[in-house]
Amino acid sequence: MILIGVDWGASNFRAWAFDEEGEVIGGISVPDGVLTHSGDAMERLKFHINEWLGEWPDVPMIACGGAGSSQGIHRTDYLPVPMMISDLPKHLVHMHGLHIVPGLKQASPPDILRGQETQLFALDESIGAVCFPGTHTKHITVEHGRILDLSTEMTGELRALLLANGGLKVPEGVEQVFSDSVFREWVELSLDTDDAASPFAVRAARMTGLLDPKYHTTALTGLLIGADVAAHYDPGDELTLVADGPLLKSYRIALEALGAEFDECSSEEATQDGLFELAEEAGLIG
Repeated sequence: MILIGVDWGASNFRAWAFDEEGEVIGGISVPDGVLTHSGDAMERLKFHINEWLGEWPDVPMIACGGAGSSQGIHRTDYLPVPMMISDLPKHLVHMHGLHIVPGLKQASPPDILRGQETQLFALDESIGAVCFPGTHTKHITVEHGRILDLSTEMTGELRALLLANGGLKVPEGVEQVFSDSVFREWVELSLDTDDAASPFAVRAARMTGLLDPKYHTTALTGLLIGADVAAHYDPGDELTLVADGPLLKSYRIALEALGAEFDECSSEEATQDGLFELAEEAGLIG
């Protein structure tokens, strides 16, 4: 083991041990997000690392995501875009034995991100458009290694809020089932930005018998993700989709319905590779 990499997100704490080749040889994932943890952040990090390894490791440690937020280990300043991805290693902030990767900011329109900059570092420098689905989905444009702009859609958060409260909350007593065909149908209702259905259409369809209540969540999710995709891409556009699990499947269906051309990249692997490559470029490991 020559390096520990940490990704502290809003909901989860993840860390990995790397060997000399950058291969992951162990890891930990616990539901202790930077926004949900209690107590001193540094003490929480030490607790999780010691619980995992049995002792504090005598190797460099690099962290991205919420570790550099005001709720994290130490608040790092955001780096302004446009900027070259290759400049990122020289901006690592060393604090409490931890090398923290700073996030990015955009002045107009105002936007920020933390964590995706590390994933970008692992991707090809000439990638073009990149989509990072999540609670807050990030859409980023990169040209010849230069991050040009970024845009955030609150798709995941809006979905959670709408399904939990108000007129679009999940019908009581009805077990929700995911359907690929229903999801795609409701994605397509959002793709025409000039004549897209509103979220209320899900309630209306259910109340009038056009939508089986067990597909309520599927329909609303399709509508929101379809709107997200349609706001940023056109048929024939090329992009890279960085995601895992259900989010990868959902955005894949939406982008296919739109007619976009895209490559897929694992979100977790991009984070792991980005942390290791940043540490290498910054001279933390030989």
